[in-house]
Amino acid sequence: MKQYVIGIDIGTTCTKVLVVDEFGKVVGQGSRGYPLHSKGLQIEQRAQDWIDAAAYAVAEAVTAIDPKCVVGISCSTQGGSTVPVRADGSFIGNAWTWMDQRSHEQTQFLTQQLGDGYVYRITGSAISPALDAAKIMNMKTDPAYNEAVAYYTTLEVVNRWLTGNPVIDPSNAAMRQLMNIDTTQWDETILSAVGVSEKELPQIMAAGAPVGRLTASAAAATGLPEGICVYNGAHDQYCASLGAGATQAGDMLLSAGTTWVLMGITDKPLYTDSRICPGRHPIQGLYGALASLVGSGASMQWFNENFMSADFNEMNRIVPDRMKKTKDLFFFPYLNGAPYPVHNKNARGVFAGLTLEHDQFDLARALMEGVCFGVRRAVTDFQTNGTQIKSILMMGGASKSAVWMQMIASITGIPIKQLAVSDACAMGAAMIAGCGAGLFPDYRAAADAMVRCTRIFEPVPEEQAYYKKKFEKFDRLWACLNSYYKGEAI
Repeated sequence: MKQYVIGIDIGTTCTKVLVVDEFGKVVGQGSRGYPLHSKGLQIEQRAQDWIDAAAYAVAEAVTAIDPKCVVGISCSTQGGSTVPVRADGSFIGNAWTWMDQRSHEQTQFLTQQLGDGYVYRITGSAISPALDAAKIMNMKTDPAYNEAVAYYTTLEVVNRWLTGNPVIDPSNAAMRQLMNIDTTQWDETILSAVGVSEKELPQIMAAGAPVGRLTASAAAATGLPEGICVYNGAHDQYCASLGAGATQAGDMLLSAGTTWVLMGITDKPLYTDSRICPGRHPIQGLYGALASLVGSGASMQWFNENFMSADFNEMNRIVPDRMKKTKDLFFFPYLNGAPYPVHNKNARGVFAGLTLEHDQFDLARALMEGVCFGVRRAVTDFQTNGTQIKSILMMGGASKSAVWMQMIASITGIPIKQLAVSDACAMGAAMIAGCGAGLFPDYRAAADAMVRCTRIFEPVPEEQAYYKKKFEKFDRLWACLNSYYKGEAI
């Protein structure tokens, strides 16, 4: 009899579901979107939308199979989106998402009380108004939340709906800025400063641990039989690393969407002056190391929408021929400030070296190179801090551009593997369920069965020499811009 597992990815604006068989083949898919509710610094979302979308997407995904053959379920979830819960289990208002920025006053208080260095060393991330240490502290001062007896993020909400047990995993718990990543326990010092107790937080269980069995109500909503085992999932970036096959120390995943995110796989937590974010990986003994290149993909979206008359295919066809013409043309992709690893929030996007001979394709090439130079800086920072990178697995919108992928390979000097996988977060959750249910002996075997690499881009020596010189110029220009945006004399 066939056996299947289900991976559910509860993302920021959409839930996606994959049904995967025992050979690693995707046999069913479903999805459903939901809105964000924004007002100034407040960016909220209905927690019930996560449940409703998961129910709909699972029901859609299992139409092509016999639901009785499903042997496991697991979830990939957005991290740091938090909703207060009453004693009867009902939600109080909307969830404050991981993008919500209203808790700056609490961030300042925690910085004074604990120090950013302490919080970073304990939880793996710098104090932020978007994360739970500051957000829960803010909620506790608001009379609207007086009835709150618990504070759940997305994974706990969905695990509770599926099984009755609101359980979190270490990757999501650390993302809340409340867990010690060494002990995988809630940190008493941070909890005391925030004013929250352990009884108001969920139980922490390892990714892949059995959470419970599918309840009758969840079964009815999804079209699945009651009693299927649900295995604890993980934060979406960690699930994406599994779904992309980044399962060994030295692997690196580049998710190239609106924001480009690097996930390095290490055998120990990686703490750096540049604030790379370490955390527990679902694979025992491994750690993730996260860094976000904010604005990278968004820069290309902005350029395409406002200045590019050609479509993406034509751009990719013409841009490769513009190398010599653009040797002194540069773009700094800092439309929302300069992100990791240079960190200057006041910086802005800049084209430099423009002449009358340049056209939209020249500007597009300079933009692509500027984003790649950001990847080079990030890779160098990882390497300087002791991470050996064997190859970079790449997924997301930019991975559809062979030009961009070749640029990254030659600029970084590291082979780039183009992945065939879509919905890597849901695939990673399916891997967790597959290993939990015994369909695969371990995550590497699951990756061998489920992950496909369509092409490898090797560094080209001639291009490496060209980009080495161009990056040196890029870096000198940035030194001037950085001083300007810091208000320093140049």
